[in-house]
Amino acid sequence: MMSSMSSSNSVAAVNSDRISGLKDKILLHILSFLPTQTCVSTSILSRRWRFLWAYVPNIIFNYSECEDIIFRAMLLQRVESINTLCISGWKTFKWFQFDTWITVGITRNVQNIDLNIEHDGAFIPRCLFNCKTLVDLRLVWCGVIPTVATACLPRLKNLRLIAVTYEDDDTLNHLLSGCPLLEELELQLIRESGNNLYCNISSPTIERLTVTFRFIDSEPCECRLRINAPSLRYLQISDRVGDESRLYPLFEASIYLHMDNSKQLDLFYPRSVLKFIDWLGLLDAKSLQLDLSSYCSGLCRIEKFTRSFINSLNEIIDSKFFAGTLSFPTLNELQLTAACCFLTKFLGNANNLEILTFSEVSEEGKSWIWIEPLHVPKCLLSHLRVVKILKMADETKMFEFVKYLLRHAQVLERIEIAYSVPVKSEEENLMQEISSFERASKACEIAFVAAAKKADSDDE
Repeated sequence: MMSSMSSSNSVAAVNSDRISGLKDKILLHILSFLPTQTCVSTSILSRRWRFLWAYVPNIIFNYSECEDIIFRAMLLQRVESINTLCISGWKTFKWFQFDTWITVGITRNVQNIDLNIEHDGAFIPRCLFNCKTLVDLRLVWCGVIPTVATACLPRLKNLRLIAVTYEDDDTLNHLLSGCPLLEELELQLIRESGNNLYCNISSPTIERLTVTFRFIDSEPCECRLRINAPSLRYLQISDRVGDESRLYPLFEASIYLHMDNSKQLDLFYPRSVLKFIDWLGLLDAKSLQLDLSSYCSGLCRIEKFTRSFINSLNEIIDSKFFAGTLSFPTLNELQLTAACCFLTKFLGNANNLEILTFSEVSEEGKSWIWIEPLHVPKCLLSHLRVVKILKMADETKMFEFVKYLLRHAQVLERIEIAYSVPVKSEEENLMQEISSFERASKACEIAFVAAAKKADSDDE
């Protein structure tokens, strides 16, 4: 009996400390996912663990820790190469310490740097932009990026510059010119105190580009974005975009345009927005996600609509930008959040469109009416297979649109209608009415799906 109990206790003891039985290489891999402060605390476990943390190739600190601890941890580390240097937090610190952290990382062949520390007005060390081993660089609120004419980041593939400032207008271009392998670029540009904002992005290697404009105050300003990126495959632009852009062919584009409230009754502003949409035809994108919700809602909220303003606005929408000069010859999939007038124009100018997802923008009962195109769009005759209607202002308009699609779309396979009414009998009544519509495609099926709930919060 005693022998059995002893054996049982021995097994339990072994099972309770399985982790110590692992090889150092596996333990170091596990520790590499933990903050450095946590790794250091394991040194009290046993003699074997005392200096094990010093061989972890990552340095990860939240700046709630004392800066002296960060420096001591770096000095005690015994690795020749650092995989990741990550320091985040908002605490005030001495700038020479930040310089020291960067220098230590570079001398140890750091591959990934992620810094999120607020230090307005101070320059980021120039040596950072001549790091030969850096693959991934992310800087958030880190101060001023200096102009480095001889920037050299030969291995850098991912660059994220969030809410940083630049020494002058040429800083970013000098930096990009020193990144011959750059594949992904993310920029968050800050505009404050009424200053105009200009951004010129030029790189022959960038494949994915994300640009976000953030506005500290509500003062109007001019924003210009110029892109020269012949290898671009994905583009996302958020917030306000000016009227100077040079765009190249890509596979997928995601664009959100913001309504400038200070220019609601300024006809030049709608013209600039439509001119930008016109230029989207130069992208030759296969997939386009275009969100005009803020822009269209702003127009719907205008209470002092004058007849001349409405007429002028309609003339702009039907202008040369949508009267045959605009074309999306390669567009296969469109996700459009806008007023119905934009839907009509896109159908008429995307001859190869196969999948359409549409969500109508309206405001307190105000919306544009659905007007059938003068001529049946070519995409309905030979390409359009799937239509998803996420939202329309009223049921009558939705019926008119669905009736038009069924009557003319010859290869249509499926129409999905997001409907918020949960009553089964209501769905059956709608289905019965739709089933009486004339159909060009006998294979087309109609489906009602639950409307997705809008997100409660926005990261922006």
